[in-house]
Amino acid sequence: MESTPEQDIRSFKFERILNQDTGRKTINLLGTISGLPAIITAEKTAFNSTSPASFVSPEQGLTSLNLLQKNDIYHWFMGTIAQSATENAAVKVNMIYPCTEVHIKKYSAQQLHMVVETPEIYDKYILKYIKQKTEGGRLNWVYNILSHKEESEKIIYEDTDNEMGFILLPDLKWDLVTMSTLYLSVIVHRTDIRSIRDFTPVHLPFLISLRTKVLNAVSERYTLSRNLLKIYVHYQPSYYHFHVHVVHISHDMGASATVGKAILLDEVIQMLEVMKIAESTGKQLGYKDLDMTYVLGEEHDLWKKVFEPLANGTEPTI
Repeated sequence: MESTPEQDIRSFKFERILNQDTGRKTINLLGTISGLPAIITAEKTAFNSTSPASFVSPEQGLTSLNLLQKNDIYHWFMGTIAQSATENAAVKVNMIYPCTEVHIKKYSAQQLHMVVETPEIYDKYILKYIKQKTEGGRLNWVYNILSHKEESEKIIYEDTDNEMGFILLPDLKWDLVTMSTLYLSVIVHRTDIRSIRDFTPVHLPFLISLRTKVLNAVSERYTLSRNLLKIYVHYQPSYYHFHVHVVHISHDMGASATVGKAILLDEVIQMLEVMKIAESTGKQLGYKDLDMTYVLGEEHDLWKKVFEPLANGTEPTI
């Protein structure tokens, strides 16, 4: 009899801590489930703001208090809060099982480096890496979503057009409750775009349409003003099928939304519009012709196989 995800996570055998962030209250754990490697990530949830008046209630809010110190008008306590997995959960937990060595590297603490990916490096090395990362069924989970085999019940909005269409659904990092931490993903139906490196001015109508439809769908579904939303892409992305991130502007996404990782969709559109103007001079430009500066961790394959060897004056091994 096949076990349930709940049974799997209960049988997790801890091996070591991969990383923890005390500021963002997250921890990544490596272990095994039924002998196979697994990663559990846990994040403290935001406070429930739907019924703030009950916060001091011993039944619905602060169930216990311990006074640490008092100085004039200032008081410091430690306390516990009434919790429910459905209404006031204390932690959000993600499980990757079975995980791969790539996952382990991604979720491990590591030194970061700023690298410059020139068009020559992209053409000679990065394209090979992207091809490796799209072979062997690595994107099956994406195609399962696009074909409604998985997560169809989560879809917020869908444009089914093969060229202009996409699926909008909650990201696994969102608790589905706290609007100030809203995090959605946009996965496009077309399969010819792996990252922003594939964009040229010909893609402008597609991106402008996507931006408009996403803003309309999110603002209507969650009654949010469009100016409260950040829409951005990653380079390098975590997987090579074009997708977009939609996040509430108040949500602190940490390294995921910082310079050297996140690029606003508006900036991508603006850059392509500039490239379109350049076409009048006979120049055919795209993102493949730009230097891309971004952050890589030392455990990332691109650092180990491409940029570290280049920095050391040796030939990359990819």
